[in-house]
Amino acid sequence: MMKRMGWILVLAVGLLAGCSSNGHGELEGEALRVGVMPDYPPLVFREEGKVVGLERDFAEQLSQDLERPFSLHEYTQLSDLFAALKNNEIDIIMSGISITPARQKAFAFSLPYTTIGQMAMIRLDDAARLATPGALFTGQYRVGYKNGTTGEAFVKETMDAQTRGFNSNTEATQALVNGDIDAFIHDAPTVWNLANKREYPVKLLGLYKPLTKEQLAWVMRKNDSELKQQVDTVLKSWVNNGFLMQTKTQWIPVKILSGQ
Repeated sequence: MMKRMGWILVLAVGLLAGCSSNGHGELEGEALRVGVMPDYPPLVFREEGKVVGLERDFAEQLSQDLERPFSLHEYTQLSDLFAALKNNEIDIIMSGISITPARQKAFAFSLPYTTIGQMAMIRLDDAARLATPGALFTGQYRVGYKNGTTGEAFVKETMDAQTRGFNSNTEATQALVNGDIDAFIHDAPTVWNLANKREYPVKLLGLYKPLTKEQLAWVMRKNDSELKQQVDTVLKSWVNNGFLMQTKTQWIPVKILSGQ
């Protein structure tokens, strides 16, 4: 009888433990594998050998709220980042990814966490001829973009210019400094960050008028519905408790978020 009572007690404790679930489901405790491409200041980039930025802070807080440890997995190309997600090498991409119809067909996106736009960065000495509205659209200028980005799509679809793709923001910025291109088109936060660096021998100018309007979100596999639901719940809580806006303002202290 005592042995039977012991089994009943164990069963009861097990049921109580199940009832105390915090709603994180089967994923709780498993490491969250976060994919990043740390060439996107101030969203995610390397500084003193460490990955830092807005997305890094988001990943850390997300892991705490989901009660899951996290690990960062770095990639150098957007195509490799998406391939890693597709091949189950990572669970989520947190790297300033714009929502596009083509990407939505292949992957699931979280709720958007901010709205940005593509912007142009030029040399300050060229401001008189390039800063006027529409100048880059009508003149035969040399315009650079980062390969695989929405900036590339925008340049190719709208600009009557000589275009050139680069594999990194560093390469594109150096080409602008060297006079190899006349403008570099990229997301507004990165343009702001690069234009304010003082390490270049020439002054750079960001034309702080958005050329597009895009929403940034995190990317998951379409069959990871549980993770998407959890991530969206966390994002909603960040909106309500102020963490989302506070963290964005910390990393992007100027109002270039297209109204957000």
